Amino acid sequence: MLFKFLTGREIGPLQTGLILSQVGALIMIFMTLMVLLPSRIFTFDLDVTPALILLGVAIIRMLAPILVGKGSRVAFWVVVALSVLKLIESFVATVGDTSEHLQFYWYLVVTGLIEVGVLIHLLNPKARAELNNQF
Repeated sequence: MLFKFLTGREIGPLQTGLILSQVGALIMIFMTLMVLLPSRIFTFDLDVTPALILLGVAIIRMLAPILVGKGSRVAFWVVVALSVLKLIESFVATVGDTSEHLQFYWYLVVTGLIEVGVLIHLLNPKARAELNNQF
């Protein structure tokens, strides 16, 4: 609906879900680079390997919607699976003592709402019909 107001052209649920998936991937890349790059504001005493794995997953998540747009059904289910995993991860990241982890609730709101939007739009029967019509 917002895209229709901006451009005058309405897009389907498949394109909306893919756009939201790429927005989620951009947020993942930004957060991973905050951990990896040195900064005076953010200091993390973490091993680099998990952050590099997260960056790799974010890049895959950025490229998979492009493959879905070209008609790949396998990439469609990869996008859905990565969205489900990210939604689970956003809930797991906020589990803990509420007095110490209040700063992580913004993470749940930002990433969780995007993933819910991705899943609602991509699992819509109209989106799967639209993917089947691309061939």
